[in-house]
Amino acid sequence: MNPDNINLPPHYECDRAICPEGSLPSATTLDEIATHIRDQQWEKMESKALTVVTQHPEQALGWKILSKALIKLEKWTQAVDVLNHVGALSPSDSDAFNDLGFALYCTGCVEEAESNYRRALKLNPLFAEACSNLSSLLIEQGRLVEALVNLQLSLRINPSEAILHNSLGNTLRYFGRLNESEASYRCALELNPENFEAHLNLGITLKDLGKFIESLSSYCRALEINPGSDHAFYHMGVLLHTIGGRNDEAIACLQQAISINPNNITAYHLLGSIMLSIGQRAKSMALFRHAQETSPLITWKTLKKKADFSVVLLDAPGGGCTPVNNYLVRKAPYDCHFYCVLPDSPHHIDLIRANADVVINLIADADHCKDILPFALDLVENLGLPVVNHPRLIIKTDRETVAQRLSGMPMCRIPKTVRITGAALAEAAANRSIHCFTLPLLIRIVGTHGGDDFEMFNDMDAIADFVSKRPAADYYLIEYLDYRSADGFFRKYRLISIDGKLLPYHLAIYDQWKVHHFRTDMANQAWMREEEGFFLSHPHSVFNESQQAVLFEVAAAMGLDYGGIDCALDRDGRIVVFETNAAMLVHDEVDVLFAYKNPFIAKIKDAFNAMLNRLASSATQGNRVV
Repeated sequence: MNPDNINLPPHYECDRAICPEGSLPSATTLDEIATHIRDQQWEKMESKALTVVTQHPEQALGWKILSKALIKLEKWTQAVDVLNHVGALSPSDSDAFNDLGFALYCTGCVEEAESNYRRALKLNPLFAEACSNLSSLLIEQGRLVEALVNLQLSLRINPSEAILHNSLGNTLRYFGRLNESEASYRCALELNPENFEAHLNLGITLKDLGKFIESLSSYCRALEINPGSDHAFYHMGVLLHTIGGRNDEAIACLQQAISINPNNITAYHLLGSIMLSIGQRAKSMALFRHAQETSPLITWKTLKKKADFSVVLLDAPGGGCTPVNNYLVRKAPYDCHFYCVLPDSPHHIDLIRANADVVINLIADADHCKDILPFALDLVENLGLPVVNHPRLIIKTDRETVAQRLSGMPMCRIPKTVRITGAALAEAAANRSIHCFTLPLLIRIVGTHGGDDFEMFNDMDAIADFVSKRPAADYYLIEYLDYRSADGFFRKYRLISIDGKLLPYHLAIYDQWKVHHFRTDMANQAWMREEEGFFLSHPHSVFNESQQAVLFEVAAAMGLDYGGIDCALDRDGRIVVFETNAAMLVHDEVDVLFAYKNPFIAKIKDAFNAMLNRLASSATQGNRVV
C-alpha cells in the first residue's frame, strides 16, 4: 500500500469451509468450484458462481463465491456490489465485511473500507486478516500510533497469528525501529515458515540494517515460495547492486522482474542506471525512455490523509543527484512525483505543472551531470514554478569553480583546485613538474565522491601510474592543506545549508587525512562519539561567532537552497572548506551507537519541509517564479 513495499492486504482464498452444511449447490458444483480454486481458474469460478446465484439468489453462499472470484480478478466495483448483497443476506459474516473493506479500499473508498474492517473485527475480534488490513490502511493514512496500538491489542489476544506479526513489522518499519521490525518478521516466520510477505519484508529490513548476506538469504527463500514475484526479483536486484561486484546477477534479477511485470517502472530505472555504469549507454537510454513513455512520473503518496502540497523532483540517469529519497522526502507530509530528465526528449510540461506546487532539482553534480543540466535548465525555465536548487546554480558548483569563487575570502582556506585532462597530467608527470602545484598533491577523477579514485601523491612516478589506469578521464589537482588538530587527529565537519539556515549534520574524526564517517573508528571510540554529540548540540561552541560568519558567507556565495559544507578548522582557527555542493547525503542512523545524531538530523528534515511549505504557499498565492 506504499512505495516502501509494505504489501497489499492479501486476497482471501475461499475453500469448502465457506460452504455451510446443507447449502443448496450440489456436491458436483462444489467440487468444480474447489477445482477452480486449486487451479486458480478465477474466470471459470466466476462463471460457475453466476450459475449458482441465478439458481439460488436467496442464498448467501453463491454470492460469496462470486465475490471471491471478483476479488481475484480485481473487478473491484462489481465485488463491492456483490459483497454488499452478501452482508445483507448474512449480517454476521465477518469474512464478507473484511472482503468488502478490501474491495472498497481498492476503489478508493478508504473511509468506507475502514468502517467495514472494524465491523469485521467487532464480529470476530480474533480475525487476524481484518486486523492486518485495518493496520495497513491506518499506516497509509499516517495514523501510525493507531496502527501500532491496533496490532498490539490484537496480538495480546491472538499471539499465534503470523500475519499480525508481519503487519507489526511493517508498522515498526515506518517508525524507523528496524531492529524491532526484524524481530517481528522473524516471529511471523517461526509461526509460518512459508509466509512469502514476511520473508520479503525481512529481506528489505535486513538490507537497510546492512545485513546483506542475511537479506539475500531472505529474498532467495521468498522466491522459492513465490517465484513469480517481480517485487522480490526487484529487491534482490537492488541488494546485489548495493553489495557491489555483482552487477551481472543484479541485471538478471531486474530483467526477470520486468519480464514478470512489464509495468515495474522502478526496475527499468535501476536497470538503466546499472547499464549506464558499465558503459552500455544505448541500452541504458532505451530503458529510461521506455520507462518515461510508460509512466513519466513515479509517485510516492504522503502518509497523511490529505497531502499538504505536491512536489515534482527532477532526477537524471546515472547518479549525480541529491540523495533526498533515502531520508528527506521519506514519510513526507506532501506527495512526491519523480521525473527523469532525458536528453533530446520532449518535456511533459503540462503533466508536471498539474502535479507540482514546487519543483526540486535533484540533478546536483556539476561534473557528472554537465550534459543533462542544460536540459533541466530549459525544463525549469518553462515550468514557471518555485524551484529548489535551480539548475543555473548547480552549473557553477564544480570543484574548480567553487575554489575560484571562495578564494580570497577572509578567514577561509579553500584548496587550490585545477581541472586537467588525463593526457596533460600524464605529460606533466613525465616532465616531473606540475605547474602551480608542489608535492604532496591530491588528485581525484572528476565526478567521483566518497573518496573513490582520490589519493595523495608524493612522487611523480606514482602520479603517472595512477593516470595510466584511466588515461581518458579528467582529473582534479587539489592542493593539500594539513588540517590536523593539535592532538594529531583530522576532523571533518559537515553542515547543511537550508533556506538561509546552517544546521550541523556530523563530525568525522580519523587518524588519516582522507576522512569519511564510514572510514573512521568512531564505532569503537566513545570519546569520538561524545565529541560528535557535543558538536551537534553545541555547534556555536565549536565555531565561534567569526567562524560562523565565514560559514554563512560560504553558503551565501553558493546561493543554494539546499546544500552541504564539508569543512575543518586549522590550527589558526581558519575555516578549511573541502567542498560545498548540493550532492551531499543526509540520512538518519539505524545503528544504536549513533542514534544520538537522529534528533539533530530530524531538524534538517524539518527545515527542508518548512522551506518546501514556504515555497508551496507562495505558489498557491499566485506568486510563482518565472
